[in-house]
Amino acid sequence: MEDYKHEISTARNSDITVETVQAARVQVAVGAAPINLLDSPRSAVNVPFLVKNKKNVEECLGICNDYENYTLMQTMLASFQKIGVAPVVMINVLDPDNPAHVTAVAGTEYTLTKGSTTIEKDGILLDSIVVSSEGKEGKPDEDYIAAFDADGHATIAVVAGGIFKDAVSVTVAYTKLNPEGVTAGDIIGGVTEDGIRTGIELADEVYSRFQVIPDILSAPKNSSLPAVAAALEMKAELVGDLTNAVAVIDIESETTRKIADVKAAKDKLGIYTRWSVLCWPKVLMASHEIYASAAVAAMLQHTSAANAGIPTSPDNKDIPIDGVVLEGGKELHITQRQVNNYLNAVGVLSFSYMGGWKCWGNNTAAFPDNKEPNNRFIKCVMISNYLENRFKTEYLPMIGKDGSYKMVDSVVSNYNADLNALTPDYLAGAYVVFDKNENPKAQILEGHFRFHTRYADYTPAEYIENTFTWDSQILQAAFEGGE
Repeated sequence: MEDYKHEISTARNSDITVETVQAARVQVAVGAAPINLLDSPRSAVNVPFLVKNKKNVEECLGICNDYENYTLMQTMLASFQKIGVAPVVMINVLDPDNPAHVTAVAGTEYTLTKGSTTIEKDGILLDSIVVSSEGKEGKPDEDYIAAFDADGHATIAVVAGGIFKDAVSVTVAYTKLNPEGVTAGDIIGGVTEDGIRTGIELADEVYSRFQVIPDILSAPKNSSLPAVAAALEMKAELVGDLTNAVAVIDIESETTRKIADVKAAKDKLGIYTRWSVLCWPKVLMASHEIYASAAVAAMLQHTSAANAGIPTSPDNKDIPIDGVVLEGGKELHITQRQVNNYLNAVGVLSFSYMGGWKCWGNNTAAFPDNKEPNNRFIKCVMISNYLENRFKTEYLPMIGKDGSYKMVDSVVSNYNADLNALTPDYLAGAYVVFDKNENPKAQILEGHFRFHTRYADYTPAEYIENTFTWDSQILQAAFEGGE
């Protein structure tokens, strides 16, 4: 019976609460989630979910405190609980029907206390539980009831009138999720002959499903695998055959224990393009050890959203971490000069403590091989993506219209108005033209119209120098003036 409400009451929420910035463009994170906690776990396998807060994550994917293995929890922690930015698209690849993703656990005897017992293991699939006693196997909901407690552990309660009513113990066998069984191939995914996408390939469905542009891609932990890093980088170059993104990628810190070895680790990973933001090492966030890509992806989305939706540099921005660590939790104390010389100088973003922790670095993975601003700087690449994505999505309706002077003039005048609105606050200058020399008659007859946009955004301030000179003449003048 539902309670009749005639009272005053309170409720307690232990969640970390931060002000959340709503972004027009989203991150897409691929990984593993504790879907066993859902009523229908299989409905959350290789399906994109647009989530706006922790409660959404709990409803769509499940939540737990195992951040190492259930990697989407790292994105949830960074985006919703610490940095405060939404929405995020999450894609779980952990599949209960994949033999490598589950582990069968043989029957173990558990003592009943007041008719119930709790199995303190993560990832148990409720529909796999088998309860028996003295050779008798019980029926769910008739002889026992299985449910999850607040910690995500399965509790078995015997039914008073069932076959276990006099039992002092029961034997419980079950199958549980094995997130460690997720491979690079699962994260990368693919497209079946029937056109069914999985893994990273599902990023192609984000725009059509949710009408938001996926401009930041990540796979915390798994992106440190060369095959996954390459797949993220390739997808960022063209998402859904329409838009561009940046891929935020981890450099592993399990074997790369010294900052001087990061360049070699980058070379081993093989990531060198403008589409990628490389991060090292891991970070401590709310006392949890998480991969840097989860924090940096959230920061890139947050800084843009807080800047009227226009991408800006993550460099020197406050980030709510408690420190930087290697795999396994060993804390590092690296100086700003070390970060500059061993990380930023080889195209790797990291963190520096200056009275508080800051994101530190402006360079994409293309640096130092490519030093052109629109390839080298994270902010400049994201501005380029922003302008191109905006043009492609806003002027896509022109495809199929009459290729008339009116159509051409509409594109030129409207997009110039868009560019003028960004100048001079976000762009140094920009304009679009329809040049007749670039549009010969033969091309027009083919229905091919070529516009040309020229623009320049501001490069981030990498280095500011001020020379101080102690001048004795100033001291002398002060005394002479005093006389």
